[in-house]
Amino acid sequence: MESFTPEELATIERMSEAVRQYPHLRRAFIRALQMEELFAIPEQLESLKQVVLELAAQYKQQQEQLNRIEQTANRALEVAERALQVAERSQRTAERANEIAERALQVAERSQQTAERANEIAERALEVAERSQQTSERAQQTSEHAQQTAEHALQVALETRDIVNDMQKRLTRVEADVADLKGMSMELMARKLLPGVLGKLVRKLRVYEPDEFYRVMEEADLLSADDLAEVASADAFAHGQLRSNDTPRWFVVEASWGLGIKDVERAAQRAAILTQNGAPAIGAVLGRRITADARKRAQQLGVLVVVNGATRNPEAAT
Repeated sequence: MESFTPEELATIERMSEAVRQYPHLRRAFIRALQMEELFAIPEQLESLKQVVLELAAQYKQQQEQLNRIEQTANRALEVAERALQVAERSQRTAERANEIAERALQVAERSQQTAERANEIAERALEVAERSQQTSERAQQTSEHAQQTAEHALQVALETRDIVNDMQKRLTRVEADVADLKGMSMELMARKLLPGVLGKLVRKLRVYEPDEFYRVMEEADLLSADDLAEVASADAFAHGQLRSNDTPRWFVVEASWGLGIKDVERAAQRAAILTQNGAPAIGAVLGRRITADARKRAQQLGVLVVVNGATRNPEAAT
């Protein structure tokens, strides 16, 4: 750093004081120092200010674009995650149905093998009985041997009875597994058939999975926890506007291969819970067949009946 003598410092101080007291001398002082380029600084600062303002505007615009892109990406991610969840649920359902079908096939194969074994044992028992009869004819000399043979025949007959009983139990389990498989199949079919069935009665129809319906109702906060759990136990849900009077309605659907009174009453009860809590609803049952008593009960409770894809009482959707 350059050093100054006391005299030079005093001179500089006097010059600075003169500039402060007489501002009009500043330009002359600058020219005397040959520093005219300082006059251009205000213009340069103004130009720099304009550049900074333009850069700030561009940055704000780019930031808004980035925000929109981020929002779009987030929505796309939410849609993708939801699609993935639906695909995973469908995959799990298909895997469960496949496992049950395989189990039913295995049990059926074992049942067939058991039946064949029972037939073989029965034939064996018949042969033993025939031999026992032949032996009994010679029983005058070999009564003790005939007694043993008869006991053996009795034992074989008891074994045959046990095998047949076991086969009947296995067949009962097969019937239960097949019934479960039919129920699952009907639930999946209900969600597939609802647009075609209800589309004739309702506009702007949307079908909901049980978990989707649960989230919608939970966000609406219309039901208590117990009521929501009860209603969400139905097999399918739909919402739309009735074509007859353009009013919005929920549809609470119970699906079963064979529809009975309990299916009808459950649909009516769950629809009533929704209606009483500010979400007008109609109960509906869907299946392959329905008993006469269940059909009569549906008429009494105003429950919509769908059998083999056809609506039997469309007047219920009012």
